[in-house]
Amino acid sequence: MVWTKQRCTSMELEQSELVIPRQLLCCKLCDEEFTKPCYLPCLHTFCQKCIHDHRQSSTDEEGYFPCPTCMTEVGPEEEDGALGNLPENVLARRLSVPSLDPVKRETLCFYCKNAGNFVEGKTHCVTCDEFLCNACADSHTTQEEFEDHQLQSEEDYSTHLEKSSSTASLGQQVLPVCCEAYDPLDIGAMFCVECDVSVCADCHVNEHAEHRCAELTAIAQHFETKIKEPLEELDNDSMEISEFLENLDSTEQTILEQKDSLKQNVKERTKQLCSLIKDYQKLLLDDIERRFDNQLEDIKTRRLDLEMHLEAIRGVKDFTNNLITYGSYEEKVHLRKKVGYRIRELCEESLGTDPIEIPSVTLMEPNVTVDTICDMFGTIATGDEPVAKEQETKEDLPTSQHFQRYHSFGDSGHGSDSMEQAETEPELVEIFEKTPRELHRQDSKQDGSDTDMLSSSNSSDKIKNVKFREQVQQNEFENDNAFNLENPKREVTLPAPIQKECIKGIGINEKGDIIVGTTSTIHVLEKRGIVRGQIPLENGWNIHSVSSDGKVSMTVPRGDNRFKVRVLKNDGTGHILSDFNVESFGLNFVTSDHSGTLIITSNRYAQIHKSHGKAAKSGGNIAFYGPDGHLIRRITNEDFHANLLEKPQMVVVDEKRHKTYVADPGSHRVIALNADGELVFEYGNQEGQEEIYQGPDLISIDKYGNIIITDKREGRIDILGPKGTLKKSFYMDDIPRFVGATPDKLLVTAMPDGNMKFYDYLN
Repeated sequence: MVWTKQRCTSMELEQSELVIPRQLLCCKLCDEEFTKPCYLPCLHTFCQKCIHDHRQSSTDEEGYFPCPTCMTEVGPEEEDGALGNLPENVLARRLSVPSLDPVKRETLCFYCKNAGNFVEGKTHCVTCDEFLCNACADSHTTQEEFEDHQLQSEEDYSTHLEKSSSTASLGQQVLPVCCEAYDPLDIGAMFCVECDVSVCADCHVNEHAEHRCAELTAIAQHFETKIKEPLEELDNDSMEISEFLENLDSTEQTILEQKDSLKQNVKERTKQLCSLIKDYQKLLLDDIERRFDNQLEDIKTRRLDLEMHLEAIRGVKDFTNNLITYGSYEEKVHLRKKVGYRIRELCEESLGTDPIEIPSVTLMEPNVTVDTICDMFGTIATGDEPVAKEQETKEDLPTSQHFQRYHSFGDSGHGSDSMEQAETEPELVEIFEKTPRELHRQDSKQDGSDTDMLSSSNSSDKIKNVKFREQVQQNEFENDNAFNLENPKREVTLPAPIQKECIKGIGINEKGDIIVGTTSTIHVLEKRGIVRGQIPLENGWNIHSVSSDGKVSMTVPRGDNRFKVRVLKNDGTGHILSDFNVESFGLNFVTSDHSGTLIITSNRYAQIHKSHGKAAKSGGNIAFYGPDGHLIRRITNEDFHANLLEKPQMVVVDEKRHKTYVADPGSHRVIALNADGELVFEYGNQEGQEEIYQGPDLISIDKYGNIIITDKREGRIDILGPKGTLKKSFYMDDIPRFVGATPDKLLVTAMPDGNMKFYDYLN
C-alpha cells in the first residue's frame, strides 16, 4: 500500500514537472484558456460557450455543423441538440486547473516579526490571516478595533486547510467512480470494463464481482501499448500528407512562375508587335515621302519650264512692241527676220500645259479583327491539348516577305505556309481587305513602279528579323517515316442501295458528312454512314467529278467542245455554286472554289492562229473561269518554262491558304499554285532520280493544310506539308476508290466493296 502511494506520487510529480504546451490549454476559437472544455467527435476541444456560439451560426437545416478546425460534420445530439451534452474534456480541465498540495506558511508572530523578534505563533487570526504568539493574541482581541476578530489554534488552521484542498480536488473529479471512498492510490483500485467505471476494493467485491474487471494501471498500460501501432500509422499518414503539402507548395510555386513567365511573354510579345508596327509605320511614311516627293519634284520641274517659257514669250512681246512703237523703218526692216523667226519658234514649241495626272495613292484598309489580333499574339494552350502549334524560326519568317505577300503575291514561305500540321496556328494579319487577285488586277493598271508597292521598303534589312510569334516544337509528324495502313479506328459500310449504283465519286465536307455521287443521285451520309439526305439529278445532267471536299460537278454537252457546267455546294443542300457554259477541249476534272471560280483541267487547249483561226493545242493545262463564265487565266507549261503538265487530273483547293493543288499522272507530279497561278512547289518524279509515283491518282487536303496524295498502282499514300515536304508515307494492299481526311483528324479510305475505313494518321 505504501509502495503504491509512493509510486503514484512520483508519477504525479513527474507529470507536474512537465511543461504543458499552450495548445492543450487554450481554445482555438477564443485563443484563451479553456472554460468548461468540451470536445467534438473529431476530438477537437473548445470552450463550451465558444462551441455553442459557433454552432448557432453554422448549423444547417438538418442540424449538422462543421468542426471549426477540421470541418468534420457534427450531428445533432440525442437530447434536443443541447450543447451541454457534449462530453467534457477532463484532461484539458485537469491540466487547466491542476490540484495542488496545500502550501505550508511560516507561523512566526506577525507583531513580533515586525519588531525584530522571531517568535513562533501558536494562534491564527482568521480575520487578519496572520499568526500571533500567545501574548500578542491576548492583546490583539482586547483592542477595540480588533475585538470582533476570530482566533483559532494552529491545529485548527491546518485541519481547515487540508479540508479545503480535499474539497477543491473533489470538485474537479468528473470521471465516473463507484463511491466516495474510491481512492486511485489504493492498491485494490480496479476498473470495471462492463460498467466503464473505476471501483474500489469493496465495491469490486460487493457489486462488480461477476463483471470483467482489471487493475486500473494494467488497463492504462494495455491502452498505451495497443494505441502505439495505429498512432504510428497516423504518424506515417501525417508525414505523407506533410510531404504532399510541401509538393503542393512546390507545385504552386511552379504554377506561379509559369503564370508570371506567360505574362512576361505576353508583355514582350506586345512590345515586339508595337515595335513592328512602329517600324512598318516608318516604312509607310518613308514610302509616302518618296512617292509624293517624286510628284512634287515633277511639279517643280514643270513649273520651272513653264516660267521660263512664259518669260521667253514676255521678252519677245516686249521686244516686238518696243520695235513697233519706237523703232524706225530701217530698224524694223533690219530686225524683221529675227523677230519673225523667234516668234515662230515660240509658237511651234509645246506649251507644256497638259493636265497633270495625280496617281491615286491610298492606304488599303486592313482586315484587322479580334481574331487576327489573337492570331498575332497566339493562344494559351496546356501541354495535353491534342493539336500542337507549329511556329517558324526568324529565318523562316522574315517580316519583309510577309509584307511583300500583299503586293507581289509571290510564294516566299509566308504565313499561309505556316499552317503546316496545326489547325489553330495563327496566321499573319492580312493588311488589306481585297483578295490578292483583286489587288493584282488593280496594280496591273498602274505602271511598273507602282505594281510592287513598297517593295523597296519591304526589302529593308531593318525589319527582316522581326517575327510575329515564337517557335513551337514541331511534333505532329515524324519525318521520313513509312508505315503500313492497318488497325482502323472505325469502319463504315455504305448502304446496299448506294453500292448497287455506279459510284462516280466520294468526298467529305468540313462537317464530316460523306458525299457520294452516283449515276442518278447525290447521297449525303453523316459520319457513321447513315443516309441524311438525297439530291436527285435533273434530266440530262451527269456527274462528272466529285472533289475530295464533297463539291459535285455536273455537265451537259452543248456541242463541239462546249459544255454546260454546274457545281453544287458540299453542304448537302443541292445549292448551286457555279453554273454557266464553257468552251474546252476536253474535261479531265471539274471543280470550283467557294467564291464560284470554276477550275477545269484538260489535255488540250485552244490556240489562235493567224492563218487558220482557232485550233486545239496539245498540252496539259488548268483553266480558271470567273463567276460570270469568262476565262480568267489558263496555266500551261509555257507559264512554267518547263514540262510540268501533261495530263492534269484531280484538283483540290485550299481556300484558307489561297492555294490550288493539281495531281498529274502524266508527269507523275503534284504541283501547287498560289492565288496568282504561280508555281509554289512541285513534288513527284524527277529526271535522274528514283521514281516515286506511277500516278498520282487522288489528291485531297486535311484541315491543317496537309496534302494527301494517293497512288493507286503503288498502293501508296503520302502526307505532305503545305510547303511540299514529305511527312509520312502509308502503304496498303487494296486499291482505294477515295482517300481523304475527316475534321476529327482521321484518314479515310473508301474501297470498291463499299467499306470505308478510318485511321489515325497524325500520331
